[in-house]
Amino acid sequence: MKKLHLKDLKERVRVDDSFLVAKKETGVSKAGKPYLNLKFMDRTGEVEARVWDDAEAIGRGFEKGDVARVRGHVVSYQGKLQLNVAGVTALSNGEFNMRDYLPATERDPEEMIKELDGVISAVGDKHIKGLLTAVFKDSELRGLFMTAPAAKAMHHPRLGGLIEHVLSLCKLGEFVSSHYRQLNRDLLTAGLILHDIGKIYELSYDGPFDYTDEGRLIGHITMGVEMVEAKIKEVPDFPRETSMLLKHMLLSHHGYLDFGSPKRPKTLEATALYYLDDLDAKMDSISSLIEKEGGRGNWTEFHRLYERFIYKGAPGSPGAEALGEKEDRVEKGKEGKGEKGKVGKKEPDLFGKDGG
Repeated sequence: MKKLHLKDLKERVRVDDSFLVAKKETGVSKAGKPYLNLKFMDRTGEVEARVWDDAEAIGRGFEKGDVARVRGHVVSYQGKLQLNVAGVTALSNGEFNMRDYLPATERDPEEMIKELDGVISAVGDKHIKGLLTAVFKDSELRGLFMTAPAAKAMHHPRLGGLIEHVLSLCKLGEFVSSHYRQLNRDLLTAGLILHDIGKIYELSYDGPFDYTDEGRLIGHITMGVEMVEAKIKEVPDFPRETSMLLKHMLLSHHGYLDFGSPKRPKTLEATALYYLDDLDAKMDSISSLIEKEGGRGNWTEFHRLYERFIYKGAPGSPGAEALGEKEDRVEKGKEGKGEKGKVGKKEPDLFGKDGG
C-alpha cells in the first residue's frame, strides 16, 4: 500500500515507495558517464528524477509504464523538487492498484453513468434515444466510457474525465437549448454525448496516458463516426437526415480544418457543440493550471499554449478560495514578452493536432 504521495514531497525527505514510471531516457553526463532521466507519477502529481550511479544496472530492472518501488531522496534543482534515485524495482501485477498512480476524477463513475442514463431517458426523439440506448447498453462501450480520460494532457486528463466532460456539456447544452429555441435539443444532446466517443479507443489509459496505434493512425473523430454508424444500424428506420446531421457534428466539433476537423460546423447544433466543447475544455484546463500551481503568488507561470500568464486571484478572493488558494504573496516578473495580442488570431487548440 502506498504511504507517500508525490504532492507531499519535501526537500531532503528520503523516499521508499511505489510510483508509476512515466518517462525513462538514457543520457550521458559531462564526465561521459551514463545516467537515467526519469519521471515518476501517482494520482496526486509527478516528479522528475535522475539515476546518477549504476544507471545501466538499475535501468535493466524496469521499463516505462511499470509501477516500481523507488528508493532515493528529494533534492531541489532550479527551484523544483527532484528525486535522486538509488534504486528502482518493477512490481508484479497484483502488487498494486493502478488507480493509485493515475489521476482520476473525484466523482464516482457509477454515479456519473447513472446521471448520463437520466439524460438519455429525457430525450424525446425516439430514434436518437434508441441510438444512445444502443450505445450505452453495450457493456464494453459503457465500461470504457466510464473509465477513459477526455484527453492525454490538456483537458480532463484523468480516469473518468471523458464522462465528466460529457456531463458538464449536457448541462451547458440544456441551458443553451432553452435560450436558443431554434436548436434541436435532442440532436444537440446526442452530439454532446457522442462527439468524443472514439476516444475510448484512441487513448490508452492502463498506464501513462498515451495514444493507441489506431488513435495515431485514424484518430477519434473518424473512429467515432464509424462507431456511431455501426450503432445507427441497430436502430430500425433511423432517419437518413438525422444520421447525416449527427455525423456532421462529430466531424466538425474541433471547429477548424487545421485543428483536425474534416469539416467546419455548418449547422446550428454543430456550431453550438464546437463552442460548448471548447469552453468546457478551456475552463477545465485553466482551472487545473491554477490549482496545480497552488499558493505561490497571484499569477501562474507563463503558459505557452495560451501565450499569457493566468491570474489566480488574490488570497481571500472568491476565485482563489474556490481553488483552495493559500495566502502566499510572491512577486512575479512583469508580464509582456509572451503576450502577443494578435488581432484575429484563433484561440489555442486544446484538442491536439494528433487527435487528443
